[in-house]
Amino acid sequence: MRDRFLAAYAVKEPATRGAGMLSVRAGAYSRAGMNTRWASVRDSVAIVAYVGPVRALDAVLLGDSVFVALRPYALGLTGAVPEGEGLGARGLRFLARPWDFSPPWVRDAIERARMEPIEGGWRLTGRFEEGKASHEFVLDLNGKSEPQRLRIQHDGDERSLALVRYGPVRHFDIGKLPQWVEWTRGTKSMSGRSSQPSGTRRPPIRIGPFSAWTILGGGSFCTGFSG
Repeated sequence: MRDRFLAAYAVKEPATRGAGMLSVRAGAYSRAGMNTRWASVRDSVAIVAYVGPVRALDAVLLGDSVFVALRPYALGLTGAVPEGEGLGARGLRFLARPWDFSPPWVRDAIERARMEPIEGGWRLTGRFEEGKASHEFVLDLNGKSEPQRLRIQHDGDERSLALVRYGPVRHFDIGKLPQWVEWTRGTKSMSGRSSQPSGTRRPPIRIGPFSAWTILGGGSFCTGFSG
């Protein structure tokens, strides 16, 4: 069961791009039906979201650096992911595309995880480790070795650092992917539904590294996403 899962979901993902719908909920606030385009290559992920005809959100993760722009408010934020914050930059990249279990630190943790049967499938329990940081995880698979639910938490803390739920799996050109993914942390949640993700021959992201956190405003930001 574990080998079957790794063979399907822990193969290095090629440069990819796709489109879908994004919904966000934070307490009483909610926004549904954002038309979204995304692209990823190596250690970079870029997302562009539209509300109707308005380009509302740009987000880019490049290495250890993050760029986020809320275009309707002419406000942007850029800087490095702080060390020791949550899962760090590599964990943020993994959570941005949580169907890709190929990063060596993720695959190694899955291979070492304890495996036990549960109703309708299997449960893998283990740790993601980096230096002094350690995060417990629980990954549930169904009887077809497809991911159903991933919970990540700080060592010894019962509160979830991140909870990922996976929808039914479909076969796309680039392999098996869930039709939708839902991310939850506390009272905040976000869900995305993909349509026809595909590979791309050229790197779709062009952006330079950032050195420190900076607030940008007044139209002084741009995105490195090129479609």
